[in-house]
Amino acid sequence: MKKNRTMKIATLMLALTLITCCFVGSTFAKYTSSATQTDSAQVAKWSFKVGETDIATSNSFVFDLFKDGVTYDEAGNNVAADKVAPGTLGEFDIVLKNASQVDAEYTIKFTVTLPTVTIEETTHKLPIKFSVDGGATWDADLAELADATKKAIAMNAEETITVQWKWDFGEGNAVDTAFGVAAPEVAVRVDITAEQVD
Repeated sequence: MKKNRTMKIATLMLALTLITCCFVGSTFAKYTSSATQTDSAQVAKWSFKVGETDIATSNSFVFDLFKDGVTYDEAGNNVAADKVAPGTLGEFDIVLKNASQVDAEYTIKFTVTLPTVTIEETTHKLPIKFSVDGGATWDADLAELADATKKAIAMNAEETITVQWKWDFGEGNAVDTAFGVAAPEVAVRVDITAEQVD
């Protein structure tokens, strides 16, 4: 009888333990959710080309303004490559391309250095003149002709600036000859700056 009673108590204790475990387990049950997301963006490319040169990665470009001068006198006289002489002219295209993934603006600044000669106490400047508007206006100072203000250029847009030059006849043989004897150098510097539009 005692054994039976002990068995009943043990069974009851086991049943109570199981019931308690169910209640305790259900007390800690709750909804749970989780999520993860990653976003990324690539940096917009910056690339501004002058001809084939990307000035975003190089600080110089090819500019052969006087390379292919041609004569325009009636005699058709020839002049060596990269040289200027009375009666010669030429032109060069500066091709700009905003290859960036942002809109940009640019400025072009020209600096011309013209040599001089002195004849009988009178100083003469080399009579080369330039144009950037298709020959409608000519001047010895390109900076006066080319507007150096910022100009907008959209993504993937391309613009061409043509610089023309000529050495007119008319200064006189003595002046032209003096330059020929001295054989000085004429220099045109081009500074191009590009930046992202704010």
